[in-house]
Amino acid sequence: MTDNSKLIQDWQDKVKHSFDDEGKLHDYLLHTIDNFLYRYLETSIDKDLKTQEIAPFIYGAHSFESNMVQALKITNLEARNGIKELAKAIPKSEGPKVKYTLEVQLKEFGPERGHLVITAIVNWDFPHYTDRSKMMKKDVEFKYKDIGQFRKELALRLESACELFS
Repeated sequence: MTDNSKLIQDWQDKVKHSFDDEGKLHDYLLHTIDNFLYRYLETSIDKDLKTQEIAPFIYGAHSFESNMVQALKITNLEARNGIKELAKAIPKSEGPKVKYTLEVQLKEFGPERGHLVITAIVNWDFPHYTDRSKMMKKDVEFKYKDIGQFRKELALRLESACELFS
């Protein structure tokens, strides 16, 4: 074994060992999601968001934006146009809000392999948020074959989903 391949193997063993307890893997996932909530979902009214279990095996958070000027900074044209319609249709006195969601569904989750579905949603169907024609959704599938790939690609996959909020 060359020095370089030995270093790589030692690093992989160290990473695998640091996540041999599934609780540590779970904590790493939640901490990483928290970072994306801070960057993309905190709004003028929702601050200090923390990842929660939204449903069994689904983690993430929702937030609301009441400042339409801030909500209109989104670059996705369909979402932007929907938010414009919301701002025109609902008087400011009624407090219209745009709902943002980031969630991660654990279809399979372990240190040896996993399958996650990361979903970002912008929803302008105030006040009920049930009309699917008034929301944009982006799903990102993430399958990994080892803990090294999980650590290396999790943030990239979250970033890809969160592009919807930019």
